Amino acid sequence: MRMRKLRRLLEEEERINGLSKSRAFLTLARKKNPATPELWLAAIRAELRHGNNKEADSLLAKALQECPTSGILWAAAIEMVPRAQRKSKSSDAIKRCDHDPHVIAAVAKLFWHDRKVDKARSWFNRAASLAPDIGDFRALYYKSELQHGNADTQRDVLKRCIAAEPKHGERWQATSKAVENSHQPTDAILRRVVLALGVEENPML
Repeated sequence: MRMRKLRRLLEEEERINGLSKSRAFLTLARKKNPATPELWLAAIRAELRHGNNKEADSLLAKALQECPTSGILWAAAIEMVPRAQRKSKSSDAIKRCDHDPHVIAAVAKLFWHDRKVDKARSWFNRAASLAPDIGDFRALYYKSELQHGNADTQRDVLKRCIAAEPKHGERWQATSKAVENSHQPTDAILRRVVLALGVEENPML
């Protein structure tokens, strides 16, 4: 099941029938599709949306037991732990899946938040190289350069994004497939995704 379609179904389910129905839907989906990281992540995010952090943590622990090498789950683990624990959690993630672009991007964000500009740039570049078609990584990379880079580094990230013509990524697809953006060029989509990035991606807040 595609993640974008799943998110839409879950949001509709939550809006109409509430979290309990959404939980039941996801539990059934996981039974029918074991070891599917996207379904675990959807369940974790549903709990987080409702402020159920302990339940989200419990689900994440179970998810990593069932899918121990899932990059998207390890990336979520890095972001969900308290800031003081993120370095340790990122080390665990790298040991499990050191070539996964989601983990690489999550580590890049840690360096960005700590204003370690050169290291952040290196890791964002690695994530973009590993998964050139995921626009979310390029948007994070571009935003970090807008904050800490210069005209040359910003232009380089923008130029490479245009050349890659990314089509995937949660935020990228949500933006590019919106009716008002249907005919926008890649550079315009990139800038709109940057604007749409949440507070958690902004190390200045």
